[in-house]
Amino acid sequence: MSPYTDKGSHELRLKHGGFTPKIAGRPTRDLVELTMPNRLVIDLKRGGLSYSPAVRSGEEVAFGRPLATVSAAGGTLSLPAPARGRVSVSETEAGTRVVIDEATVDTTAEGFAAHVPERVSREQINGILATGGVWPFLWSSRTRGIPRLDAPEGPRAIIVNFVLTEPFRARGRVIITRSWARIVAGIRFLQRMVSDYGSIEIVLTAPDDPVAKMIYQDLSGYALIHIHSVPLVYPIENPRILVDALRRDDSQLSDDDEIWVLDSQGVEALGACMSEGLPVGERVVVTGGPGQHDPKHYVARIGTPISGLGLPNDGALVLRGGLLTGVPVDPASESVGFDDDSFFCLPRATERETLSLIRPGFTRTSYNRSFASRLTGHYDSHITASLRGERRACIACGICENVCPAGIMPQVIHRYLHRGMTDEAAKSGLDLCVECNLCTYVCPSKIELTQQFVQAKQQISAERKEMLAVEARAHGANRTEEKS
Repeated sequence: MSPYTDKGSHELRLKHGGFTPKIAGRPTRDLVELTMPNRLVIDLKRGGLSYSPAVRSGEEVAFGRPLATVSAAGGTLSLPAPARGRVSVSETEAGTRVVIDEATVDTTAEGFAAHVPERVSREQINGILATGGVWPFLWSSRTRGIPRLDAPEGPRAIIVNFVLTEPFRARGRVIITRSWARIVAGIRFLQRMVSDYGSIEIVLTAPDDPVAKMIYQDLSGYALIHIHSVPLVYPIENPRILVDALRRDDSQLSDDDEIWVLDSQGVEALGACMSEGLPVGERVVVTGGPGQHDPKHYVARIGTPISGLGLPNDGALVLRGGLLTGVPVDPASESVGFDDDSFFCLPRATERETLSLIRPGFTRTSYNRSFASRLTGHYDSHITASLRGERRACIACGICENVCPAGIMPQVIHRYLHRGMTDEAAKSGLDLCVECNLCTYVCPSKIELTQQFVQAKQQISAERKEMLAVEARAHGANRTEEKS
C-alpha cells in the first residue's frame, strides 16, 4: 500500500478575506547566476535577533565558519560565512557588520559533512541546521516564530509551502526547477524531524500540479505525505493562515499539536545542508515591480550589494520584500541577507496629475472596483510611492474588515488604540492580526493600520513582561521573609 495520502482534492482556503492586487512588473522564470563580488557585507541582525561576532578583524575564515552566534530558541544559532576570505568587523548606525574581502567559494564547508536520513537523529539534525543557518527558516505554531531546538519531540506536522502570492517574491516554480534534488533531500530529512506518525503537508497551486507526481515518484517509502492545493489569494502563504487552514481541513489535528512551516527556499537549504554539507550561502532573489524595467530572478551570494541586482538608477523606491510587507532599503549601502527573496521597485511620482478624479483608470486597480481596469483586467502600471493625497481620519468604510484574513475588525481596533484603550483593543482580537498589511494597503484614508497594531502588540508584550518581573521579585521577597 502506498504511504501517501493524496489530498489534492482538498483545497486549503482562507477562512475570511484576502486580496491579491494586480501589479505590473512580474519577473519571468529566467534565473541569472550572479558572479560573486570580491567583497561581501553581512549584517549580524536576522529575524529580530542581534548576533554577536564570533570572528576578529584580520582573520581568514573558511566557507561555513560561524561568523556570529546568538543564544535563542533553546540553543545556539549561527550565521555561517557564505564564502572564504579575510574578515573585518565594524559597527555602523544599523548595527554590527562583518565584511569578507577577497571572497571565494569552496566546494566544501568547514565543519560540515553529507548525511543520509536513516543515519542521523532528530537532535543531530537540529544542531546541524542551527550551525548551518537553516533553523531560522522554520516557523512553529507553538512559538509563533523559530521552533525550540531543545523540544523533547518533533512537530505533529510540517507544512512545505511552494506558493507565494505577494507581489513579487521568488517563485516556488523557479526554486523547484533549479533545486529539485535538494528539495527532495530536504523533505526526506523532514520526515526524521516530525513526531511519531507525523506528516509532511505539501502546498501547491493546483490538485493536478506536476510537482505532485514528482513527489510521489521520488519520495516513495519515506513519509506520510499529503498534497494540498491553495487559491492564489494573498496572504495564503502566511504561516498562521496556513496552519489555521490545515487544522480546519484535518480534524485529527488539535489546537495543541505543534505545526511547523517552511517555504521552498527553506526546504532547499535544508536539503543542501544535510545531504551535501553546504550551509546557507546564497539566495534566489527577485527584482520586480512597476519601477523595475527588467524584472528577473537572481541567484546571489549572501552579502552581495543590493546595487548589483540590476536595480533601476532613476530614484525608484526599493522595498526589501514584496509590495505589501516590504520595507524601504538603501541599495547603495545594504546587501543581500540570509532571508531575502525580493526587492520590489516602486517608482516615485515625478509630475503632478491633473483631473485624475475623472479618469476611468485603465492603468490602476482598486479593491473596491472603482476603476475601469476591473473590466479590462489590466495590471496596475501607475502605482507609485506617492500617497496620492494626505492621510485622513477613518471613514468607517469597512474595506479593511472585508480583506482581513484573520476575521477581525481593524477599524474598531484602530479606534480603540487611537483613544488609548489598549485593553479594549486586545479584547477585540488584536493578537489575531497576522501583520499581512492588507488593511493598510486598501485603506482609502491611508492609515498605517498594521504599523499601529504591531506597536500596540509590542507595548502589551512589554507590559506583560514587566508585570511578570514584578510578580517574580515580589514572590522572591516573600520567600526571603519566610526563611528569615
